[in-house]
Amino acid sequence: MYMSRLIQELHPTNRSADRRLHFVAGIATLALATFVLAPGDLASKTHMALHGLCAQRPSHSLQIGGSTLPMDSRMTGIYIGALATVTWLFAAGRLRSTRVPSRSVLSLLVLFVLALAVDGFNALLIDLRLPTLYEPSNILRIATGMLTGTALGVALAHLFASSMWAGGDRELAVVTRPVELLAPIGVSAAISGLALVDLPLLYAPFAVGLLVAAVGVFWLLAIIVLALLSDRGWSCRTWADLAPVALTAFVAAIVIVSALAVMRLAAEQLFGVPKLT
Repeated sequence: MYMSRLIQELHPTNRSADRRLHFVAGIATLALATFVLAPGDLASKTHMALHGLCAQRPSHSLQIGGSTLPMDSRMTGIYIGALATVTWLFAAGRLRSTRVPSRSVLSLLVLFVLALAVDGFNALLIDLRLPTLYEPSNILRIATGMLTGTALGVALAHLFASSMWAGGDRELAVVTRPVELLAPIGVSAAISGLALVDLPLLYAPFAVGLLVAAVGVFWLLAIIVLALLSDRGWSCRTWADLAPVALTAFVAAIVIVSALAVMRLAAEQLFGVPKLT
């Protein structure tokens, strides 16, 4: 029922709205084509594209088929978790639910973030040559990142639902009970587990997937910010109503990710910032 209603909303009778939606798809296709046709192999292109979002330390990153993923393990887990969670909430029809999650859900999400903080602090002790709580590993990095990504996905979904809709569901939260988090966490864990398998054919899906996930997170955040800064906030009734702000937000997400990469590359060239190992 939810999917059929969604399909009807995405095919409005307003032709101008329909053209805007097609234009968004066209922009996405053009961006993908530009990336594919750019010089360099896939590893170098994704590495450069994500250079401004991640430290990209080889020692903290996973390798698949002899090529290093364009994000380190912790950031890989974060973006996998965020993308899996938002996708699951969308499929479950929860992106219209505006009620604040329960204390038990919020407490669990806070614990997820604290787990990453503890693991990150423990890794910092290694860099400072101080005694550590335990031996750091990329498996722990991707696991704690995945849990934090789940928390990020829930937060983005709640902010989206609470800031976009004129008639959101105030009786339901994006996540009502902690047990509901098992679904996105299970999906994230399965995907993250594949990242630990050294199969060369998996490199391309993971490298491109991380780029898509990063742009997607910034896109969703940009939609929220732009809606609140314009007259689109709390005004949308159908998904098609999102088209104008979604187009602007998509361009903004591409610009932000690209600008951050350029700024880091410029800083490395101008100030001789050493590469992390």
